[in-house]
Amino acid sequence: MSEDNYPMNAMMEDGLTGAEFRSFSTMPPRTLDQAYALQDSLSSSLIRHHYRKEVCGWKIAANSAMLLERFKLEEPLSGRIFDDQKLETGAQLSLTNYRQFAFEPEIAAIMGADLPALSGRLDNETVTKAIDRLVPAVELIDMRDIQMEGIHLPDVVAQNISNVGAIIGGPGVAPEALDVSAVRTQVSVNGTQELDVTGAAPQTPLEAVKWLAEHLSSRGLALSAGQVVLCGTHSPIWYLEQASEVEITMSGLGQVSFNLS
Repeated sequence: MSEDNYPMNAMMEDGLTGAEFRSFSTMPPRTLDQAYALQDSLSSSLIRHHYRKEVCGWKIAANSAMLLERFKLEEPLSGRIFDDQKLETGAQLSLTNYRQFAFEPEIAAIMGADLPALSGRLDNETVTKAIDRLVPAVELIDMRDIQMEGIHLPDVVAQNISNVGAIIGGPGVAPEALDVSAVRTQVSVNGTQELDVTGAAPQTPLEAVKWLAEHLSSRGLALSAGQVVLCGTHSPIWYLEQASEVEITMSGLGQVSFNLS
């Protein structure tokens, strides 16, 4: 797909300016393969023209049984995280940088080794050894007033599934030391506890990273050492419309926070 191909340039402009989400739908509707090809081209163009830094990780979306059924998917979805949008706990954010700010609390896997593209399936031992640690994290989202009812999901995938970054907390834990079913996730907004759930991860981080590595491999891509993988939300999407201080704790993993002003 060439740089001057529509709708890629329009998608890029809308994303950079925070314009209202447009689906840029096709007839017949684009397939997931076509959506990922467009996401790939869009990502490459953003990096090449210095609007974004290199890809530093990946998000996994719709990886719970409930969401797979709701969206009639056979497998989860993936999007990119860019290095200039990866932040550390305590990050200061501005509402003016987002059209419709939202976030999700997640476990992030920090990769300690490459998982290169290969044929066949990965074994659990290889994946576990490739993960350096698991940490609490926040996915940053700008929904840009998207109307999910009736949307053709590949049109969302083409536009990187609304991701606008991630905040990484800690200290974290080795993957083999975590019982994900026992992880208690607590979300506090402006000092008020708004969420307290245990065992809310949509799948284990090992399963999430394994799926992503195999998925990327099928597209000729690969997970690299140092990259982060957001392993799926522990709650429905959280929208914030005013200045807020948010703190998330995950038992056994640590804490992550941010300030929105």
